Amino acid sequence: MVKIIFIIAVTVFAVIPASAVAAAKPNIIVILADDLGYADVGYHQSNDVSSPNIDRLAKNGSYFSAGYAMAPVCGPSRAGLLTGRYQNRFGFEDNPGGPFRQNSKVKPGIPKSEVNLGEQLQSLGYATAWIGKDHQGKDEDFHPNNRGFERFFGFIDGASTYYTSTSKKQKLQRDKQPLVEGEYLTDAFGREAVSFIKENAKNPFFLYLPFNAVHGPLEAKPEDLAKFSHVQNKARRTMLAMHHAMDRSIGLVYNTLEQLNLVDNTLIVFYSDNGGKPIKGHSGNASLNTPLKGQKGSLLEGGIRVPFLMHWPKRIAANNRVDFPVAAIDVFPTVLAATGDDVKPGNKLDGINLLPYLTEELKAPAGRNLYWRFLYQWAVRDNDWKLVKLKGVKQPELYHLSKDISEQHNVAKQFPQIVKRLEQQFNTWSARMMQPQWSWQARFGGNYNVNKAKKIINKG
Repeated sequence: MVKIIFIIAVTVFAVIPASAVAAAKPNIIVILADDLGYADVGYHQSNDVSSPNIDRLAKNGSYFSAGYAMAPVCGPSRAGLLTGRYQNRFGFEDNPGGPFRQNSKVKPGIPKSEVNLGEQLQSLGYATAWIGKDHQGKDEDFHPNNRGFERFFGFIDGASTYYTSTSKKQKLQRDKQPLVEGEYLTDAFGREAVSFIKENAKNPFFLYLPFNAVHGPLEAKPEDLAKFSHVQNKARRTMLAMHHAMDRSIGLVYNTLEQLNLVDNTLIVFYSDNGGKPIKGHSGNASLNTPLKGQKGSLLEGGIRVPFLMHWPKRIAANNRVDFPVAAIDVFPTVLAATGDDVKPGNKLDGINLLPYLTEELKAPAGRNLYWRFLYQWAVRDNDWKLVKLKGVKQPELYHLSKDISEQHNVAKQFPQIVKRLEQQFNTWSARMMQPQWSWQARFGGNYNVNKAKKIINKG
């Protein structure tokens, strides 16, 4: 009798359609904005941006008032997101391309010893696509097609013009082949994202969609600029138009999910890779970080505290503001928990699974610190306090962020024991990290200078 039941059970399992098995795993979409400021989304009560589609994701999902990037610049921030680990663990502390390297064998990028999210999900049977900016190293070993993404449409650099067909320096690729793109680049990324979703509607898919908007150069479509003609500041007007184009592409992605009845089974993450860079002199992109102090490049809140949300109607509470600190390293373990799979052996993640908190099964995690080390600067945060050491400042500064989000009142002298505790914790963490393997700063990249080496080689 037992034998018969066993045979029937196996037979029933065997005839389950493949589509039903695939449907058990959620689709994953991770969307990045580039240099978008904390104040540059409508759901943060901005009064001049137009971000209805991003705001819809926040309203129908969970959004983080204290969501953090892993670095105040693009490359290392994205490396932390993609690996779920502090990028300092593998020496990715500065943007790729820096000429100063620890030795001649260093290749700026995520080393092969690190498993990125695309590789992890591809091993689970997911269709994978990287559509947008790749700022993870120019060596062939680091090309998205060689790191877990079967499809790539974008550029291998830190920035790009938005009108690539008229640029002599256009670097756009489809997979590894150069191409000329006629559309405004943000629109092209949205188009390609929609195409990938439609082609994989019956299979679990992972779409990594890192826009280069609203990173400079400040270039917008005339019809989008017209929408913000009332904004007097030209730079801000252009940035708002670029932002609106990105939001429109995000809307196309969401509408496609709705048309294919995939919304409930898709986990969407939206995040900015670092804080905004308001116009100062001739640089910046006119983004705003209000009410935060600091900007891109700084470990003050304005450089690392960013718009950040998760949307998954099937699991995540709607219109849910989360105030405890979370970080981009939490995306990887949260995605894995959503798929029901375990971390690959040897890949120890630094992030935490946020799902129990977003489903309101658990309250804020206790006893957790977040750490940053970016060349001349470092910082550590627990639930209430932040200790930050800035370049050119002799002593670290202490802020009670739950009461002083704008970092206006340095209370280090009033609370020396908290300073001591957090500094010791940072030092313990930092000692476990790798020294920067390359940098734009000679002090941090060692003595091997690629440019000097090239000159020596060219001289023969």
